[in-house]
Amino acid sequence: MKIKIAVDATPIISALIGGFSRNILFDNKFNFISTEYTLREVRKYLCQISKKSGIAEKEIEAALSLLPIKICSRDYYKNKIEKADKIMSEIDKKDVDILALSFKENCHIWSEDKYFRNKERINLIRTKDFI
Repeated sequence: MKIKIAVDATPIISALIGGFSRNILFDNKFNFISTEYTLREVRKYLCQISKKSGIAEKEIEAALSLLPIKICSRDYYKNKIEKADKIMSEIDKKDVDILALSFKENCHIWSEDKYFRNKERINLIRTKDFI
């Protein structure tokens, strides 16, 4: 059985640049999921990713579509938004969706965001934890 993990934007961006996250995403021991919101956040950085990686923006967009991450709509996890919002309201509202998805799936969040650390009810996994 594969381990389900909700992926935040930072590991996805790292994978597109060519970081170690790319290897993790293609490890078939895991089943990666994320949100439409997270995908929009990643797309905001396509120009910077292109500059950093030296790869054309269109190719980065194509690579993004090939990453083995199932994208979930907000309707899927809407019943967990309120719970996630209570935790994230004073921290970072941009991460409400990924947290709500992790609650819905009862799975870890793969993120490098420091404010997720030491928070009760959040099962955080960082890139270094895969090594």
